[in-house]
Amino acid sequence: MENKVLVVYFTWSGTSKITAEIMKEELNADIFQIETVKKYPDKYIPCVAQAGVEKFKKERPQLKAEIENISDYEKIVLVFPNWWGTLPMSVFSFLEKYDFAGKTILPICMHGGGGLTNTIKDLKKVCPAANILEGTPIKKQDAESEATKEILKKLAEEIK
Repeated sequence: MENKVLVVYFTWSGTSKITAEIMKEELNADIFQIETVKKYPDKYIPCVAQAGVEKFKKERPQLKAEIENISDYEKIVLVFPNWWGTLPMSVFSFLEKYDFAGKTILPICMHGGGGLTNTIKDLKKVCPAANILEGTPIKKQDAESEATKEILKKLAEEIK
């Protein structure tokens, strides 16, 4: 089997998409966007409130699409925002749907100042049999900076 890489991302503001697209290009990888059936509010405060309620209730939002061939991929680049100190509940929905045993996951966390918080710890809980690499935090305001692009290039080289 070819050593295929899949870039998976969830975005609300668009910064995770920017990062995911860069990684897709660097790795010549396939890409998949995690999207929920129920759209998050466009405004920041209502979105934060909805995300907080989902976390409190441990909800798993229904996703619009799924990957039929996850077994084709050995390596996953997972790009997500830090919401309430962890992964968005929609990312949990995605992760709980598939078997990541034996797969390598490279987590990239977009944040507004909270860094990784509990994202990697929680990722390891939901994917205990995966090889989870060290998490990389990227401030959302730095998503398009040259320094970030260099970091992403180095990460791409490491996971190839």
